[in-house]
Amino acid sequence: MKKSGFILVLVAVIVLVVAGAAFALEMTGTVTAVDAAKGTLSIKGEKVDVGFDCETGSMVSNVKVGDKVTVTYEEKDGKKKATKVAPMKKAAVGC
Repeated sequence: MKKSGFILVLVAVIVLVVAGAAFALEMTGTVTAVDAAKGTLSIKGEKVDVGFDCETGSMVSNVKVGDKVTVTYEEKDGKKKATKVAPMKKAAVGC
């Protein structure tokens, strides 16, 4: 009985982790507009400009137009809410 209970709890934890990861979305692109005071950021993806409401300007305080970034976001109340803004890593050059 203890083994089956443990397996059930383990499966439940795995399902919760996978479900949580499914709600986090990501987009990578070039910054087209940034307003640290309003906490907003727009990036140009493959086809459309996408605006993000950042809860605080601190998430975008070091971001400028032309930067390439990856934005992790969640959709809440019909808006894209950024949870993380990170610069794209540059490819290593050399042998």
